[in-house]
Amino acid sequence: MMFSKQSLGLATAILSASPLPSHSQSCESPTEILCQRTSTPPTVDGSFSEWTSSQAIATPLVSLAGPYPYHALMFCSYDDSKLYLGLEYPASEFSFNTTDNHFNAAIATMFQVGKDATFYMMGDCPFAATEAQCADGGAANGTCADYLVDIGAHWELATTEQGVEYGTNGGTGNDEAANKDDEYAYSAFCRFDDDLTDAANEWTGAWTWGETPSSQYAELVADAPAMAGSYKFELTRTLTTASPETDAQLAPGDVVGFGIAYWDPLETETGWTDAGHYVSGCAADWMDLVLDDDGGMAEGTVQDGDAATEDVTMEDAESTGDGATAENGDVTAENGDGEAASSENGETAEETPGTAEGTTEGSAAAVRRFGMGMAAMVVASVVF
Repeated sequence: MMFSKQSLGLATAILSASPLPSHSQSCESPTEILCQRTSTPPTVDGSFSEWTSSQAIATPLVSLAGPYPYHALMFCSYDDSKLYLGLEYPASEFSFNTTDNHFNAAIATMFQVGKDATFYMMGDCPFAATEAQCADGGAANGTCADYLVDIGAHWELATTEQGVEYGTNGGTGNDEAANKDDEYAYSAFCRFDDDLTDAANEWTGAWTWGETPSSQYAELVADAPAMAGSYKFELTRTLTTASPETDAQLAPGDVVGFGIAYWDPLETETGWTDAGHYVSGCAADWMDLVLDDDGGMAEGTVQDGDAATEDVTMEDAESTGDGATAENGDVTAENGDGEAASSENGETAEETPGTAEGTTEGSAAAVRRFGMGMAAMVVASVVF
């Protein structure tokens, strides 16, 4: 999908005109996630039972408003044909709604494809710096190829059930069944479902909610606030695809810029907002996704949360608040066709975890280490 001409205005204008929040605390984040080769890939069912001996990292999540109360946990492995990811997001309450995605947790992965693609501004191609430039073909004529970002498994859950594996589809990155879209972007103004030569959606995924976090979470995050449980996502994608123009192509030994995003359904009384989403790596820059090729298998110890970390001071970023501007409209990225799902009166029905009915149950190699801190969030927050 692509943002409409009215899609970015209001939120972007507010962010551009407002001073950045001051965060005196520093943010320490791992700078890489290690993917080890596995001979026994996990079953994609939303359970982390097969990741118990795999290495993991815990990364803080940061939004424009500040840090998320919990770290996200990330697992990664690969075999001869596929990449496997496990993502865990703790929460203070479980929330699910079949009609309004704002009351559901939502996620995305991001890969650096273009050598000049930045983590902030979703690539930040100078030839696609406005909605008009994107619409007029500035991104489509090849001038922005070096700024391309692959957005994988941008997933909103309203049409899904827990523990069910949702598969791939051909012809487009738009997943009409599960809204687990495969997308690409050149800037915050130019985002599309995969739609070029041999376009397809190569992502498979499943999710669950559980009242007990994974055992690795307790090892890596000793002082986590009280939580009701955690969302667990298992994702897989082929290492290579038929559409290299828009998808990261992966191979053993590769080091690829990577990040994750998370939308919190408890962010406001009406669910998450586009500008309120959280990203990994202290919102500073890409993390390194390392496909380990030393012959070892994905078994052993949890990766030390203190190893390979980056210290970012949030208050140092207040000099970069102008970002991008737009004239009017709202950010709308709620579902695959760009139309926002909504409930009739904001009310939701109760749901028992494990079903797909009901609703709220009580209320982010080549470009590295920019140290943009919260300034990155000003522009990154309009991406989705």
